[in-house]
Amino acid sequence: MRRFSLLPIASLAGLIALALVTTKPAAAQSSGYSFDMLTDHQRGEVMRRVDSYALLETFLKACGRPPRLEARFRRTAAGCVTPQSMSILAAEFRRSLARRAGFRWDCHSAGGRRMIARSEEAIARSFADLSQVCRRG
Repeated sequence: MRRFSLLPIASLAGLIALALVTTKPAAAQSSGYSFDMLTDHQRGEVMRRVDSYALLETFLKACGRPPRLEARFRRTAAGCVTPQSMSILAAEFRRSLARRAGFRWDCHSAGGRRMIARSEEAIARSFADLSQVCRRG
C-alpha cells in the first residue's frame, strides 16, 4: 500500500459549510444555507473540501483518533444548512471515505504525531468557525 501525506490538508481552513455561508447570508435566515446558492465553481470547491475532510477522517481514524466529522457537522450545522444540502455533502463524504478504505498511514513517527496534532487543530478551528457562522444565521 502507498502512504499518503496530509501536509497540504492539515492547514485547511473553514469547514464545508463556510463556502455555503459566504454566498448569500440573508437567504439562510429562513431555511438555511443551500447547495443551490452556490455557483458551479463554489460547488466544486465544497466537494474538494469534503474530499479533504474525508482524507482527514480516514487518517485520524486509522491512528485511533476518529474525529466523527459527519456526526459533528450534522450537529453543528443543524438548522443552518438545509437537510437536503447536508445529505448531498454526507453522500460525497462517504464516497470519499470508501475510496480510501485501504490506505495505510504513518501514525507513530514524530512526523505522523505532528500531523495528527495539526489535523485535530485544523478540525477544531473549522468547527469553531462553523459554530460562529451558524449562530449568526
